Amino acid sequence: DDLDDLKSTVSTIKAVLLDAEERSVTSHRLKDWLEKLKDVLYDADDLLDDFSTEALRKDLLGGSKLTKEVRLFFSSSNQFAYSLKMGRQIKAIKARLTLIRSETKMFNLVERDRPMETSFMTKKRHQTHSFKDNIIGRDDDKAALLKLMLEFESEENVYIIPIVGLGGL
Repeated sequence: DDLDDLKSTVSTIKAVLLDAEERSVTSHRLKDWLEKLKDVLYDADDLLDDFSTEALRKDLLGGSKLTKEVRLFFSSSNQFAYSLKMGRQIKAIKARLTLIRSETKMFNLVERDRPMETSFMTKKRHQTHSFKDNIIGRDDDKAALLKLMLEFESEENVYIIPIVGLGGL
């Protein structure tokens, strides 16, 4: 039941996430809200990893069913204590997400499935390509670059050759 509530809360938050990310550029409060959300989601991810690890550990334990149960009961990771701990963690994460979900109303976030085009997003970058087939005076540089690229045949080392200059040259 708690996991279903957690899924419902996460899906509600996901619906307004795109709007929140776009508006966080200009709003510090919204940016803080997104940071809180990220922290909670990381904690939820860690919790799911713990569940997966525990399930894998239970599968790897050999022996009969009775032997497994006795071994698990007397081990340092008692299943009853583990279940209580995980239940508390799920409820804590759910409470944090519910608080974050209630804060979405404060920001008047809108559900969107694609980004909204804004003035700073639609600015076009000036092209720097020369659109000429032949560039005069670069034959020596081209030959030197090809020599550097073809000279290193070793597969053990990776070489980086920086090319600095105007775009398109």
